[in-house]
Amino acid sequence: MKKVLLSALLAVSFLPAAAHPNGGKQATPQEQTAVLTPATFRIRDPFVLVDKKKKCYYIITAALTDSRHRALRAYRSTDLEHWHDAGLVYDSSSDALACVDPEEDIWWAPDTYHYKGRYYTFVTSSSRANGIPRFTTALCSHKSPLGPYRAMHKDVRQIPLTPDGVQCIDGSLFVDNDGTPWIVYTKEWNGPEVKNKVGEAWAQQLTKRLDGKVGNPIFLFRADEAPWVPGFKGGGHVVDAPFIWKDKQSGKLILLWSSFTTGDIYAVGQLTSVSGTIRGPWKHESQPVFVNGGHQMLFHDLDGNLKMSLHYDNNDAHLRILDVEIKDGLIRVKP
Repeated sequence: MKKVLLSALLAVSFLPAAAHPNGGKQATPQEQTAVLTPATFRIRDPFVLVDKKKKCYYIITAALTDSRHRALRAYRSTDLEHWHDAGLVYDSSSDALACVDPEEDIWWAPDTYHYKGRYYTFVTSSSRANGIPRFTTALCSHKSPLGPYRAMHKDVRQIPLTPDGVQCIDGSLFVDNDGTPWIVYTKEWNGPEVKNKVGEAWAQQLTKRLDGKVGNPIFLFRADEAPWVPGFKGGGHVVDAPFIWKDKQSGKLILLWSSFTTGDIYAVGQLTSVSGTIRGPWKHESQPVFVNGGHQMLFHDLDGNLKMSLHYDNNDAHLRILDVEIKDGLIRVKP
């Protein structure tokens, strides 16, 4: 959940090396000697990109440049255990997102995908000075997961891929069986568009180039529908990080998401599409998949093993990568 002070977010983003002002610059050998392990990799919302050609993994995080513009920083690993700083891969100072104020606006949850030969990072931001509430946009790199990434429009008002004027966060990419891309996102629990502080998950069809919206968004579910989400102390039902995965064995469409379970503990839950398509309806599982961590995603490692990446302990967040399996369409964490 995004109840973290901006200073804490930036502290995570700057580990372990100082930011480079030019996007795409690699970390120096001296910087690469600072190796992070999952226990020491302080990060929220980790999203793992697998590079089969170079046989390595990347995690791209939120950061700032020395000139205090919003940026993205990459970390690289060959074994999911040792992570090296690979430098900045995006610098907003010469981009449409230069208007994103590091003191006033958010810069959250980058998810990076390889799609149609290019690399796209979906990141949640806002631009209060332009009257734009929280939204998710996509930044594109034409050649490399290490960027440089660029916004796909010059006008900031064309950038949001979530509905205009609606407070939305945590957009992720899903491509259906027909090759149609969707952004799956949250109407935030404390936004003006939801009732009784109950977060909602929605999906919006995108253009094939991921640079615009097609048609109207479709509703997926509300947080208070899940049996394991009683609402946290003080009121509110959270939907964070909706992420869709197609299980090839069962053919089922699985949606993972994060919220707060009994005791106000952050956790991961699952839904399954009854129709097998993004349009649902979506059936909630009665118990969470994992407790005391969240903002999850799934990936196959270089050996084909299914993994779940998340930040462990919502208050003292650091990287956790779990071995998981799918049995009868249900995600299970391996002992």
